Amino acid sequence: MFLNAHTHHLSHQSDVLDLYNQFPKAINDDAKLFSVGIHPAYIKTSSIEEELAIIRENLSNKNCLAIGEIGLDKLCETDFELQIDVFERQLQLASEYRFPVIIHSVRAYQEILHIRKKLKLTIPFIFHGFNKNEQILNQIIAQNCYASFGKNLLYNKNLQIIFAKLSANQFFLENDASDVSIKEIYRTAAEIRKITIEELQLQQTENWKNVFGYEVQL
Repeated sequence: MFLNAHTHHLSHQSDVLDLYNQFPKAINDDAKLFSVGIHPAYIKTSSIEEELAIIRENLSNKNCLAIGEIGLDKLCETDFELQIDVFERQLQLASEYRFPVIIHSVRAYQEILHIRKKLKLTIPFIFHGFNKNEQILNQIIAQNCYASFGKNLLYNKNLQIIFAKLSANQFFLENDASDVSIKEIYRTAAEIRKITIEELQLQQTENWKNVFGYEVQL
């Protein structure tokens, strides 16, 4: 099985399992598995309370495996202090219900890690679409968080180098909103790590079980 830890597309392939990104006011019931959260770029002050209530309601759905994608984005137009407030409120929900979190970070890794420390959180953070340097990756791992890799793994040589060094239990694979298939990302990831696709699939299956609490039927 090809496990896709974060996507905005539903593949509808029998050998692909998508963790589909949902927005609170646009829930797609076709998603077998999903995460749900308020993206920092789409925060609307008039609907924050309603959307938080929708997130809470969905956390009792057995198909909901994570809160996300949520986080901080210094390039979007949303006021940064408002982003922090909405982010922290969603983190409190995640902590209360013991849910992992899919993290969106644009130039805000330090702030997000600081908030994690400040709130004394132990729930898993998965930094999706990771494409930064080894120093930032080591800071993420040091706080018992994870990195999820997508299309950048196909052509970013520096990213490939640091990805090859990671322990098998420290990362996920995804295709996010790109047109690159998750199968192509798996092929590249397996080549970089010098293992078979089947070995990589087994490793990702174990990570899904440990972090999302989801047992993949092989």
